[in-house]
Amino acid sequence: MNLKTLTIALAAAVAAFVIVGVAVTELAGQSMEFSLFVGIPAGLVAGAVAGAVVALGLGSEEAGNRRIAAAFGAFGVAFLATFLVGAFLLSVGVVLSILVGVVVGAVAAPIGYLRGPKTPPTATA
Repeated sequence: MNLKTLTIALAAAVAAFVIVGVAVTELAGQSMEFSLFVGIPAGLVAGAVAGAVVALGLGSEEAGNRRIAAAFGAFGVAFLATFLVGAFLLSVGVVLSILVGVVVGAVAAPIGYLRGPKTPPTATA
């Protein structure tokens, strides 16, 4: 596993954490107080699963697994970049930044799949 794989897996994990955490918090907020205590663990689980799937998929021997993992990773990287630029640099708001990030990530995912790795990973010492 190299630095590129770890970076892509981390980006996918953080993107899943943000999306699931915010979605669960907002949906549970209508029916319970302190919905953040439900949203954070849900986001942590989603982020851990997404990061592990991408890391294991990019290190897989099968081309199909690597390409699917590359698609998830591309979504994560595109979502995070768009979210951070929109929310912090352009100050357009968190909700709008998340929505635009999801759209940009959904466009980046098929591109990541089509351009994904086709050859088996090389072993590094």
